[in-house]
This record gives sequence, C-alpha cells and structure tokens, in this order.
Amino acid sequence: MSKKYVDRLLLDKLKKGFKHNRINIIMGSRQVGKTTLMNMYKKTIPESDKLFYFDLEDVKHLNICQDIDTLESYLRSNGVDIRKHKLFLIIDEFHYIKNATKLFKVIYDLFPHVKILASGSASMEIQKHLKESLAGRKKVYNLYPLSFEEYLRFKSKDEYARYEKLDFKNISSAVVDTYNNAYLKEYFLFGGYPKVALLHSKTEKIEELQDIYNSYIQKDIKALIKGEDISAYNNLLKILASQIGNLLNVNGLSNTLKIDRRQVLKNLNILEQTFIIKVLNPFCSNKRTEISKMPKIYLLDSGIINFILGNFGQIKYRSNLGAYVENFIFSELIKYKPIPYNVYFWRTKIGTEIDFILEGNDELIPIEVKWQNKGRPIIPKSFISFFKTHKRIRRAVVVTKDISCKIRKEGKDIYFIPVALFNKFVKKLSLI
Repeated sequence: MSKKYVDRLLLDKLKKGFKHNRINIIMGSRQVGKTTLMNMYKKTIPESDKLFYFDLEDVKHLNICQDIDTLESYLRSNGVDIRKHKLFLIIDEFHYIKNATKLFKVIYDLFPHVKILASGSASMEIQKHLKESLAGRKKVYNLYPLSFEEYLRFKSKDEYARYEKLDFKNISSAVVDTYNNAYLKEYFLFGGYPKVALLHSKTEKIEELQDIYNSYIQKDIKALIKGEDISAYNNLLKILASQIGNLLNVNGLSNTLKIDRRQVLKNLNILEQTFIIKVLNPFCSNKRTEISKMPKIYLLDSGIINFILGNFGQIKYRSNLGAYVENFIFSELIKYKPIPYNVYFWRTKIGTEIDFILEGNDELIPIEVKWQNKGRPIIPKSFISFFKTHKRIRRAVVVTKDISCKIRKEGKDIYFIPVALFNKFVKKLSLI
C-alpha cells in the first residue's frame, strides 16, 4: 500500500488550538502517529510563515535545539531573524532535549510571533516539567491509537463514507453485523496502531506489534526504571492484560509479583504516563453503600493486550469476550468525550455495578455493556437501582452487539446502541 495521510480526530483540534495557544504539544506512545499528524498539520501552515522542522532523533537537529542561542544562530544562518520574522517551529521528539521546557518558555516569553508544535513520548519527568515550567503557556493533546472511526478511514474510504451517514438510533442489525464481522473483529484482535492497521496479513500485523512493544520496553521503560527488575514490570503487564476491566488490588499484585507495594504503584504510574494503561476511578456519592477505594484498570490498545498474552485466536471464543468489549468502549470514551465530562464506574458493596458513568454538564449518564444480548432490548436491573439513588439522569445507554432503539423508562431515554456505533453517541453528547 502506498503511503498516504489519513485524517486523525486530533487534526481539527490542533487547527483550533493555535488560535488560542502559541505552544501546542502532542503526547502519546511510540508509533501512535505523532510525526504523521505533525506532517499533516504542516500542510495547513500559511506560506507567509517561515517554517522549520526539527526531528530530534537526528543528532544534528538535536544539537541545534539544545538552547536558544544555538537555535537563533542556526535560523540566522538560514536568513531568518527570530526577533523579527513570523516563525513556525515544528519539533518532533522534543523529550530528547535536556531542558526542552526551558527553551519553550524562553521562546514564548521573548518572541510572541513564534509558534511551536512539538511532540513527545510521555514520561513522568516531561509531564512534571510541562506542568511546572509551561503553566499557562501551552496546550497539551494526547494522541491515542486509532479509534474505530479512524480505523475505518484507514481501511476503506468508501466504507468510512457510508459509516459516517449512519444513525445510531435507527439502524438494522444486518448493517451492524457487516461492521462487526468485517472490521470490529479485526480491530479487537490487532488494535489501532496506524502501521498495524495498514498491514494486510496476520503475520505482518503481529510482527509490527512485536516491534512496537519491544521498542517501548527497550527505549522508554529501561530508561524509566533504571536498572530495576524489568521482568517484574513485564509480569505486571501480563497480569493487567489478563484482567482488563477488573478492580485493581495493589496489595494482591504485590503479593503475586513478590515485589514491594511502592514498586507496584511506581510501575502502574509509568504504565499510565506512557499511555499503555488507564485507571478508572469509582463514582461515589454515598460512601456508606458505594465502594470508594479500588479503581479499575484498562489497556488502551487491544492489539497490545493480545501480544502481551500471546493470543491472537478468535475473540468470540474467549471466556472474557465481555471484558474486551468493555475495554473497547472505555477507549472510545477516552478519545471522544467532551471536556466537561468525566468517566467513572459504579459499584455498590452488595455487588450492583454499572460499567461506566459519564458525569458532566449537570447530568449523569449510566452506560452498561451487554454484548451477548438476547435479541431484544432489556433494561439492566442495575439501571433501576441507580435511578432510585441518583438524580440528574435524563438518559442512559446499553451498548449492544447489534440492537438499535430507544425506550422511555421512568421519564428517561434509554438508548440501545451497537458497539460499532457507540462513538456517534459520545460525539453528540451536547446535542442529544
């Protein structure tokens, strides 16, 4: 397949972001598409702006960007005066600069006509400096593996055009089955890393996932854990991959792995900062009846889950199929939810549970995942319990395999939405 750029969700946000911020930063894991996204944005920059692109994996480029004096000298030798010219700097892999945030701060404070678009692989040190040194000066965007919608764009322009016109409130199960069988099944197996999505054979996809994972461990993790037991880190990942959607018991992990509790917490923090896992906290309005301590754990790419477990057999035969679907819905929520909304889960001390609670704009939206539905819409009993104990609920969602409809219950709209179309609901939250 010839190389081509396919639109990402974040591209439009970047275009809007530069209207308000002069430093825009893209953070994400390796091979998630940060460089490609910046190249796409580069095409939108007016020709009147002086543009310079620096790839800091190139030692020459890295040396140029080490400090403001060296950068200013380089620009001057190329006929550009940073003190006078309207300038656009694109800096790829900025985390290689020893004092990157110091450089950005100087440029922001002294040269108001210079804009910066930078990308970096996440690390705890970078996150700390971004918060401390660039407060009020930057906008940070997280880039994740492809959403299902983006995945369809990568696979087929025509198919995406048809998908874009679909309405989650009114669609036949036959149409939904087309997406479930032709695309969602493959997405569950191999995930959303762009290079993986563009490959055709199963072997090529697995080999690419292996390269991504090995690069992550060799370049990011070894630098962060600095000589500590990397096998314990890998074993932690295997346990988490086998328990997606489960409650996170740190003491249990410490005992199983035979490592200190503080080391477990440190490794969990590294995994979250490097965009491999995401911790989901419980929704708690009544501490007497609702669990308020242990969070849940999810991984942000299903291909990585399957590579870690060494299992690329068919998802539909797995005992934890429901957990895979739940993990998918969580990742879609993270990529699409509007800023005012936060995501939680709900669980009571007697075991009543709802997979996700969206809270924002003065409302609560319970979301329950029911992949193995029985061919007709059934309102979960946990919804009735939640309705009785919580206010501010106007609508709720049951995520299904292929059922699409809306039921009115106790003055609330309950939407039954196929998994493959769930993102359409989240994108329209403020409009429904």
